[in-house]
Amino acid sequence: MSLHSRRLPRGTALLAGLVLSWMATAAMAHPHGWIDYRVAVMVDDKGQVTALEQSWKMDPFQSLTMVEGLEGVAGDESMAQRLDALGHEIAANLASQHYLTHVYDGDRELALGGIEDYTTRLDDNRVEFSFILTLAEPQPLDESLRWQVFDDTYFIEFLYDDRIEHPIELVNAPPQCHGEIVHADPDPAVVARVSAIDITGEAPEGIGRLFTDTGVIKCQDS
Repeated sequence: MSLHSRRLPRGTALLAGLVLSWMATAAMAHPHGWIDYRVAVMVDDKGQVTALEQSWKMDPFQSLTMVEGLEGVAGDESMAQRLDALGHEIAANLASQHYLTHVYDGDRELALGGIEDYTTRLDDNRVEFSFILTLAEPQPLDESLRWQVFDDTYFIEFLYDDRIEHPIELVNAPPQCHGEIVHADPDPAVVARVSAIDITGEAPEGIGRLFTDTGVIKCQDS
């Protein structure tokens, strides 16, 4: 669905903000929620990476909160229509948050284009937001390319979905290339400091980067 979809019924748009900053019912250490996600690297016929297709599945508590909120809004819209409108608001919020996605060529961060397409649905009672995030300029399919998905404040933890065999896929890539996950290895002192932050506290900006896994491309010689 394009970003020109209809907006949420009046009074419901604030639900979309919960995707980026939800609060749990009881005090707990950072993070306060999680998203299981997967990434498909889109490669064109010229062998260039053009986009990252991502699917984010909200945790059960957040999903329940969002669904109950959507159900409680007056109107004749179906749940599918309300989820679609919610997706529009999520996409708009993400645009102001750098899409929580950072793509690099070596140490150089690459500019992003924007969300080209999206869908929002329920999967096993969990809200799943899937979208295609384009690069501003296509990049060669190369091992220097890497990406990270994270919330700067580490309020939300992003986890590659370990319930599926390949949480990273390369679409239209040569068979000798595949995606791999390089797991984060934060300093134990940083882990201890962040885990001591309760629900009312604020983590230092940028701390989420230290806890995020990195997606990379590996190609064997043909």
